[in-house]
Amino acid sequence: MRIRAEKILLAFFLLAFCWQLSSADASPEITDERATPAYWVSRHPEGERVLLDEAGVKNVNAALRQHNETLVDLAAMPETITGNEIERRIEAVQALGDFDTASVPGLYKNGAALTAYSYGFARKNCNLASLPQEEYLRYGIVTERANLRLLPEAAGWFESAGDTHYDTLQATALDPAEPVAILADSYDGKFFFVASRYYDGWLAKSSLGLTDRDTWLGYVQPADFAVVTANKKRIAAPGGRSLIFQMGAKIPVRSAESGRLQLRLPGAEAGKLREELVTLPADDTLHHGFLPCTENNFIRQGFRFLGDVYGWGGLDDSVDCSAFVADVYRSMGVEIPRDADQQAKSMPDVTDLSGMSEEERLAALSRCRPGTLLANNTHVMMYLGEDADGTPIVLQSMSSWFSFGSDYGKHYLRKVIASTATFLNASGNPYIDGVHYLGSL
Repeated sequence: MRIRAEKILLAFFLLAFCWQLSSADASPEITDERATPAYWVSRHPEGERVLLDEAGVKNVNAALRQHNETLVDLAAMPETITGNEIERRIEAVQALGDFDTASVPGLYKNGAALTAYSYGFARKNCNLASLPQEEYLRYGIVTERANLRLLPEAAGWFESAGDTHYDTLQATALDPAEPVAILADSYDGKFFFVASRYYDGWLAKSSLGLTDRDTWLGYVQPADFAVVTANKKRIAAPGGRSLIFQMGAKIPVRSAESGRLQLRLPGAEAGKLREELVTLPADDTLHHGFLPCTENNFIRQGFRFLGDVYGWGGLDDSVDCSAFVADVYRSMGVEIPRDADQQAKSMPDVTDLSGMSEEERLAALSRCRPGTLLANNTHVMMYLGEDADGTPIVLQSMSSWFSFGSDYGKHYLRKVIASTATFLNASGNPYIDGVHYLGSL
C-alpha cells in the first residue's frame, strides 16, 4: 500500500514538474478555438453595434491629434515653414534612434561594424547647414510601399552583424497613395525629409510623385475612397507594377458602379505624379469607405493578421506590434499614434495601471471591451475578451518571448499570435504586471 502511494506521489510530482516545464518553456501562442474570430464573435452578441458613426470618428481623430503631437492634420499645415522648425523636426527624428550625437553607435552595416565615416556622412546628409530661413512646402504622393527612415540612408544598421530584421534606422513603412508634405532635401539629393500623417522622416525621392497642393489635398481628404481591409493586398498597376497595400490604406476612388471601384493609383513620370486607373470589385479585401467601427470588426480585422511575420517598422512587408493595432483601427477610420508607448494613453478612455496589484489589473482588464489596447513603453497588444475559463486573451504581433524552465532564454517567434495577457515577460512575471495603460474608444 505504501509503495502504491509512493508511486502515486511520484507520478503527481512528475506530472507537476512536466506541467511547469511545458507552461514555462512553451511559446505563448494559442492555437485552439480561441485563436479564431468565430469564437470571440459568438461571445459578443452585441458586437455589431456601431460604436462611432462618421462624425464620431472625425471627433475622435481630432481629440487624438490634440493629445498627441505625432498625429498630423496635413490639410491644416501652413504653406511655409521656417528653417528653425525644419531643423527641430530633423533633430527630433535623429533623437528617436539616438543618432543626435557625434558618437558612433556600436552598430553593423552590411555585416561589418559601422564606421565613423558612414555615420558621419549619414548625419551630414541631413543637410542642416543648408536650411533656408523659410521654405515653401512641396507636396508628394507615395507611389510604392516605402520605408520612412530616421536618417537619409538606405542601408540598414543593425545591433549584430548577422541581423537582417531589426534595422535601427527604420521608422515605419508608408503605403502607396499616402500623401506627405516635403520639408527639405538631403545633401546627396536622394531623399526628402517629409511629414506624414503620423511620423516625420526621410523618404527616398524615387518613391514619390510630386504634385500641386490641390491635387495633394485630394489624397489627404479624398471625396471618395476605398479602404484595404485585408491584412495585405497586392494590386496590379499598369506597366507591370505590383503595389502592396497594408490594412487601412486609403485609395482615392474615381467612380463606383455595381460593386466595382475605379481606383486612382499613384504613379510617377520624371518624378511627377501620374495617376493610373484600375477597376476592382469591392469585396472582403477592399471596402468602399471605412468599415463600421464595431467590437466585432476589431476582432475580425485583428485576426486577419494571424500568423503573419513580425515586421519591425513595417519591414518584411508586414507589421510590428504598434503597426498591427494601428492598421486595425485605421480600417475603421480611427487614426492612432504609430508608436506603442503613445497608443493606449492617447485614447479617449484610458486606465492608468500604476500602483495596481495583479488582481486589480486583471479586474480592470475584465471590464474592457474587445479592441482595447494594453501597452507599455515597448509593446502593445489588443484585447479580445475573457475565454470560457475567465482567462484574458489578446492578439499581438510578437517579436520574442522568454522561457524560465529547462531552456532559459530569449526565443524569437516573430509572428502575429493570440495569447493570454498573463504569459511571462522578460522578468518572469505575468505580462499584465508590466502593462502601463489600458486604452479604448
